[in-house]
Amino acid sequence: MRRRLILSTALIALTAVVVLGVPLALVEAARLRQDSTGRLEREADAVASAIDDRVERRQPVTPARLRRTIPASHRITVETSGDRRVVSGPPIGGEVLRARAGAGLGLSVVAEAPIGELEARVHRAWLLIAALSLAGVLTAVALAALQARRLARPLEAIARRSEQLGDGDFSMRAGHYGVPEIDAIAQGLDSSAGRIAELVAREREFSANVSHQLRTPLTALRLRVEQAGDDDDPQARAREIEAALRETDRLEATIADLLALAREASAGATATVNAGSVAHDHAERWRPAFADARRELEVAADKNVLVRASRGTAGQVLDVLLENALRHGRGPVRVTVVADGRVARITVADGGDGIAAEDRDRVFERGASQSGGAGIGLHLARALAQADNGGLRALDGAPTRFELRLPRVTE
Repeated sequence: MRRRLILSTALIALTAVVVLGVPLALVEAARLRQDSTGRLEREADAVASAIDDRVERRQPVTPARLRRTIPASHRITVETSGDRRVVSGPPIGGEVLRARAGAGLGLSVVAEAPIGELEARVHRAWLLIAALSLAGVLTAVALAALQARRLARPLEAIARRSEQLGDGDFSMRAGHYGVPEIDAIAQGLDSSAGRIAELVAREREFSANVSHQLRTPLTALRLRVEQAGDDDDPQARAREIEAALRETDRLEATIADLLALAREASAGATATVNAGSVAHDHAERWRPAFADARRELEVAADKNVLVRASRGTAGQVLDVLLENALRHGRGPVRVTVVADGRVARITVADGGDGIAAEDRDRVFERGASQSGGAGIGLHLARALAQADNGGLRALDGAPTRFELRLPRVTE
């Protein structure tokens, strides 16, 4: 880019010099010729004026007298009425520049100069024009080099930033260079980097969420299958197999919900959900796991507590809270569903000592688990609740309680 910009500027400047310089040189040559001819005419007039008085007083006109009035390289010729000629100055060889002037008493004065004087003046003028033209071209090239550097360096920097973006460095920023067009490119690149970083982050979060959310139904499904294999009663085995099929259906629904979340299709795709029924259904799925841990699981729900939420959101959040209570809590676990004005409150409480005030927000951060887990369950649960205009928080004091709030559907 730099070379092309410099070459194009040099060609433009050279073209301007040729278009303007050649006519200027011709005009200057004509002006110098006219000026030289005018000088000779003035010399001839000066000689004519000088000899008029001498001829009128009948004084002789001598070459020495004429020599005083003309330059040494010029030649002056005076012709009198009696065909007498008086010549002063060296003979001039080659082409001659000549001027004539008349005088009184029938005298004629001719001034001559070598054409070389005029040619020397023309050559000097042409050299001056050529030097100025060359200086103009060099100045244009120097300015073009500076401008090329000013334009090329930002583009080279943007190219390097693009390579960094291609290598996965989404934190790069193209910067600001003071050139509106280049700044627009840089801003577009920065915006693209931000969008790509957001898409990659969502993709990574989706992968982490999938691994976490699928683990819970898979665990439940495995428990059902193992329990069915250990049960000798055909009817009990059939019930466990039927429960395993329901867990399979729930697993399929969870996958569909996660895919919808990844495409951001869940925003606005809400439905009316009976929070009490969801609490009873999911608690029933978790009872075998709590029974194996010799812990009680109770549900107390108001009737017809309807909420507006995405399909599966309430159940997925409740699964996270129940798993959290099973793994990290102790004692009996109680799930309550209460209608409170325009909000439905779903609370999961266990016999733990509660969460310290300084940790109530931190437990919802990604990677906040201190027990060897992935630390994304509560983070995902809060994100799901907030996506449906709800919220998830840890309540003050003992026992340990988590509260899910979702907007109610009121008639």
